[in-house]
Amino acid sequence: MVHLKAIFLDFDGVICESCQIKNDAYYNSYKEFGDDVASKVLEYHLQHGGVSRVKIFPIAHRMFLNREIGEEEHKMMCERFTAWVEQQVVKAPLVEGVEDFLKEWQGKAKIFVSSGTPQDEMRRIVTAKGMDKYFTEVLGSPELKADHVRNMLQKYSIAKDDALFVGDAITDRDAAMDAGVRFIARISQDSRLQKEPYTIQDFREIGNLVGELFA
Repeated sequence: MVHLKAIFLDFDGVICESCQIKNDAYYNSYKEFGDDVASKVLEYHLQHGGVSRVKIFPIAHRMFLNREIGEEEHKMMCERFTAWVEQQVVKAPLVEGVEDFLKEWQGKAKIFVSSGTPQDEMRRIVTAKGMDKYFTEVLGSPELKADHVRNMLQKYSIAKDDALFVGDAITDRDAAMDAGVRFIARISQDSRLQKEPYTIQDFREIGNLVGELFA
């Protein structure tokens, strides 16, 4: 009998094939400052997948433009980023097998989206894609992913040993470790996760791992 009671899924690169959309959005946000700066911002994003744009923009300005970002500039960049990303992600395809996985576990376990995307935006996207029916709660920034896990396990009285996090970034793995839950890496654009003990290319491969981890 599988004792999996809570499933936490990152969104971009785990539920939806939307990583390239975010990549393009970061690059385009800084393209006016030159291709060199835009490329450095993109690389920073790739190394820190799962970190919200709200945090990345001020860091990128300091690191690559050598100045602080103004409040109005920050607001404008976030709004422009959000509008474009939301429009594109709603149209993006799902990761192979993920909807079958959600259907299989709906009603058997609590299922959560745990994303670095601003929470209101994440909820709009999930609803627009017609997927809100699968999730117990949709969680985003500013709350950290490790806190998503801890808070939901406490709220629904679920033990850490009965919970799983599926992510595609080092920040996802670290959140799972911080919260003390098992982790499966979906290999997307962060090759560092290929060394993780449990990996999948897509959700058609996850069944055996779940059985092994939660037997």
